[in-house]
Amino acid sequence: IKAHQDNSSHPTNMSEVDQQSESALRENISRKGANSYYYAHGNTANGPAWDGKEQPRLLAVATEQIVVSKPLARSFESFSWLDETKNVRVYIDFPEANSLSDEHISLTSGDDSLEFSVIHGTVHYCLNLSPLSNPIESASFKKKSDKFVITMKKSSEVTWDKLKK
Repeated sequence: IKAHQDNSSHPTNMSEVDQQSESALRENISRKGANSYYYAHGNTANGPAWDGKEQPRLLAVATEQIVVSKPLARSFESFSWLDETKNVRVYIDFPEANSLSDEHISLTSGDDSLEFSVIHGTVHYCLNLSPLSNPIESASFKKKSDKFVITMKKSSEVTWDKLKK
């Protein structure tokens, strides 16, 4: 018995083998997309061509950028609060609070929010109370020798069981 061998479907040289494997790879990637087994092999290098030398070479020159450093952001380490009849007071421990100028202190309040921030050197301290447990009409602060006292005027004389909702 003589076996018949049909070579018509087999590639005849190496370039045909490369073309068929390349087309099979591309076909698999186009059919299965990023889930293809061969997806990583389908990407081609897009960097500069190697010049054959071992020494490093300069690829690009970047202009020098001046980086403006923002103050580091931190929460205040500790604070306490007190519910009074018409006001709620927040006490923030801060050594030498009275030595800071008002331009480094910010207080913003809304109906149900309060943000108090202090820039001291390169550090930006912040206390963000939102949403407050009840509405307020206004807020103000005072500097003491070792703390800040924030006074929030209540919209209605209700007892606050907690500071935030």
